[in-house]
Amino acid sequence: MNIITGGGPSIIPIALAIAAGVFFALAALVAIFVVIVVANRADPDPTGRRPLAVYLFGVSFFSIFVVLFGTFAIVLGLVQLIGSHQGVANGSQHPVGDSVTRVVVLGAIIVAIALLLLMTSLRRGLRFPELTQVLPSPVARVAQSYAAAVSFAAVLIAAVSLTVFAYQVCRILAPGVFQLSGSRVDAARVLLAALYLTFASAGIVAYHSRLLPHSGWSRLGGAGDVGPGAIPPPPPLL
Repeated sequence: MNIITGGGPSIIPIALAIAAGVFFALAALVAIFVVIVVANRADPDPTGRRPLAVYLFGVSFFSIFVVLFGTFAIVLGLVQLIGSHQGVANGSQHPVGDSVTRVVVLGAIIVAIALLLLMTSLRRGLRFPELTQVLPSPVARVAQSYAAAVSFAAVLIAAVSLTVFAYQVCRILAPGVFQLSGSRVDAARVLLAALYLTFASAGIVAYHSRLLPHSGWSRLGGAGDVGPGAIPPPPPLL
């Protein structure tokens, strides 16, 4: 079942909308928990920056996944231009192209707004003195929690996307065995969208893994080993 976009043919599966809604609902519960637990910990916070750090990295968490799912929706719309669509008929002259245009434009607007929020909040968060000077502190622990949470969610998304990609490959190679209901082109569209989501999620993990503490940072050109509660110098954003 799909979402009908403005009377045109179906482009975005309703399962994707439900999955995104569930993801952000669970993320909201996690964010509320983090705000309550992390921002009010008994650890000394002499600078008083911890609540602001929770806010900035919380906004960054939501923004980065809005960008991820927004760009995925754009890709999912664009791949509909591959091949032909049998049985599509409505009052417009270019039903598929018009529907794709609506999805791409709406997705681009959402991504642009989310990118603005992400760049504003994450850049400001990474400029805290505790992070730029690699100092163990409550702010650094908030940043670590953010990076770990984003990486965890992105790994799960990448794993599911890779599973979908592999299964679509099997359906294309053996449509009779795997009961391919549509054409190979239909499966290829899903395959390409899943491949994008896999690589995009992997890129998010790769970027945020550099925000986590680890030994041997000097081998990557950083400041050497870091103590508990400190994070390596943050990589540049965009």
